[in-house]
Amino acid sequence: MNEEVKSPPTWGDFGNLYTHLAESCDEGVWVIQMRPEVAKAMASAEALKAITSTLTDEQQAIVSRTMVAELAKQGY
Repeated sequence: MNEEVKSPPTWGDFGNLYTHLAESCDEGVWVIQMRPEVAKAMASAEALKAITSTLTDEQQAIVSRTMVAELAKQGY
């Protein structure tokens, strides 16, 4: 049996999916205008994921606090 092991989608992949779905709805014009910012956000998330294991404890604490604060702004 030759099963292909697939990696989970990156944040860039997720961003592409999200914008594709969002652009197909009634708010598509707004989403299209925001697409560059969404692309930067997804690329930044993937970059942070790539370096997380190399951060010092203090740097990891900053990331954690920032993520908690930003998620709270979004209702999570």
